[in-house]
Amino acid sequence: MKYTLITGASQGMGLLMAKKCATLKRNVLLISLPNENLSNIAIEIRNEFQVSCHYFEIDLTLNDSAKKIFNWVKENNFLVDFLINNAGFGGFGPFESYSSEYIENMLDLNVKATTKMTHYFIPELKKNAPSFILNNASMIANFPCPYKSIYAASKVYVKYFTEALRIELKQYNVSVSLLQPGATPTNDIVKNQIKNGGFFARLSVTAADQVAAKAVMSTLNRQPIIIPGWKNRMSLRFLKILPQSILRLLILRSAKSILRS
Repeated sequence: MKYTLITGASQGMGLLMAKKCATLKRNVLLISLPNENLSNIAIEIRNEFQVSCHYFEIDLTLNDSAKKIFNWVKENNFLVDFLINNAGFGGFGPFESYSSEYIENMLDLNVKATTKMTHYFIPELKKNAPSFILNNASMIANFPCPYKSIYAASKVYVKYFTEALRIELKQYNVSVSLLQPGATPTNDIVKNQIKNGGFFARLSVTAADQVAAKAVMSTLNRQPIIIPGWKNRMSLRFLKILPQSILRLLILRSAKSILRS
């Protein structure tokens, strides 16, 4: 029996993507932190969509987490043919205000966990081909972003890592896709940043359920880069032709609006 494995699946985009996969009658494996109600979520998905759904609770910032997830999958004979590296977190503020622990946690989750999960599961994805990988980056990966320096840089890593893997794995019938959503109001922090970020922030807003549906369907249709929302696609084209000095000014103005709030 084949499964889609989703990290960060207890809420927000990860949960919505899990439910979208279940509507397609894809069995799902949910990965998230302990004490985030995964047991009840798994029961709800099983009952509502009549698919097989299992879960594994773990902190992905820990060094051996990817290995433990992989071992759990192998021990239970789950056949993974779709890996969604969704787990990640952002933040806002001057770089010098970040604690060492904050920086390490962000890099461990946004960069290392995505890399390690992919590395462990590539042999399984090859065996279970046709298979799919979806890595969740951000529109912010296209621009330097003051006051989101570590988050933006981590998403640049995800972007280029994903695009390179797509070329490497094509010959094995493993399709690799990159998700680049704009601002997606999945929690109060993001909603506040959208509210206070001015026009530049509000321009990229797309409903979370639309992003999740687009992400899953486009990956299964082998689309290389997924940018949900026509406003995001048009604004990205426009912003790329702006002089860099003007672009940096717009980004800085939006960032300062959020900072003041």
